[in-house]
Amino acid sequence: MNIINSSVFMKSEPSEKSPLETECLFGEMVDILEERLDWVFCKLNTDGYSGWVKKKGLGNLKNPTHRVIVHRTFIYTNNDIKSNCLFYLPLGAKLFINNIKSNWAEVSLCNTQKKVGYIPSNHIVSLDHKVKDWVSVAELCVGTPYKWGGRDTLGIDCSALLQLSYQTYGEDIPRNTSQQIKVKKKNLWNIQDLKRGCVVFWRGHVAIMVDDLNCIHANAFHMKTKIEPLSKIVEREDKDFTIIKMMDFN
Repeated sequence: MNIINSSVFMKSEPSEKSPLETECLFGEMVDILEERLDWVFCKLNTDGYSGWVKKKGLGNLKNPTHRVIVHRTFIYTNNDIKSNCLFYLPLGAKLFINNIKSNWAEVSLCNTQKKVGYIPSNHIVSLDHKVKDWVSVAELCVGTPYKWGGRDTLGIDCSALLQLSYQTYGEDIPRNTSQQIKVKKKNLWNIQDLKRGCVVFWRGHVAIMVDDLNCIHANAFHMKTKIEPLSKIVEREDKDFTIIKMMDFN
């Protein structure tokens, strides 16, 4: 089945009070493993993450052909900027596009009064499209609020920022830093070798280098996604701060 809302919460337990684990985005596919009242336990095909989601956020969509490449966009009732917005779509949402005409793409929808909606065609790319400078996608998220477990660009955490931006480079990577740090990439041993597209891990956190000195990360210190010098982060951390791993994701 597919996610049919802008995004849905995935929780560790079938309860509204359970902490947020991650979020599943519109058009992503899940495999249902168990059902319990209004909840289903499922696995997200994008990254294999498993948890409980509300049934009302699931439905059947056609296999996606495109994905959202901007920070956030809207589905309109008609191919007209003055028409009503049905709902928003975050970066990484997946869509089946019926056709593209002029500046609009016709999208197949589910559980709405209309079976189709319209999205600006320059807000999407085909699923096989690769963004060479994937860090530029992460930079679109500057200022986005920090949210533990957040994967919707209304609010994201550090590992979601890496996952969503690197996905545009043509590779799906794990959701959490504990798995991302195990991805097979070139390891760096000298901080002087850092450059744009390198990734730095430390104590349950990950940041993306935008150049040889500055990094972008969604963090709880600023409670938002911010670009700042790596050296400044090191300075404000306690004396036990240690960079665990540096990798080149280019």
